[in-house]
Amino acid sequence: MVMAMASERKVPVNKVSVSHMMVLQDPSRLPPVESAIESMISSLDESHTDLVNKTWKFGNTEDSFQMIRNMIRHYPSCCVLDAESQQPIAWILTYSSCAMGMLYTLQEHRGQGLAKALVSSMSRRLYSQGFPVYCFVEEENTLSYSLYTNLGFTEDPQYRAAWFDFNSL
Repeated sequence: MVMAMASERKVPVNKVSVSHMMVLQDPSRLPPVESAIESMISSLDESHTDLVNKTWKFGNTEDSFQMIRNMIRHYPSCCVLDAESQQPIAWILTYSSCAMGMLYTLQEHRGQGLAKALVSSMSRRLYSQGFPVYCFVEEENTLSYSLYTNLGFTEDPQYRAAWFDFNSL
């Protein structure tokens, strides 16, 4: 409908993303975080903004840099720090809407359960503070969809979130 309306009014539009909304009703069923990983979990700080911005699919702009910096300053985040460099190797942030997002693990550290540990840790943290536990997963991101469903998140198949970019083609 949005695309048709934009076309009718001759407004340039690009569908950026369509996502499932995934919700965790009961965090008590989340698996425990391995103690070796748990000891490496911390919060992001402002010095990590550039790294997150460069790796985020929609990042690498000044606007996204400012948004990410604001998220790190004002909302919960979790990261796994490398034992030697003390730099993040995996992270998850929280948007101002309270949705978890920007889950990312550096390529060379994938397959170690870091994303699972971060989602579990952040979910427990948000739930314990009385916040809803949810996120958006892009329709084509089957790996993340599987991760969240395996952790007990569910989706309403009739609900989709869509993001559009107008007038910038």
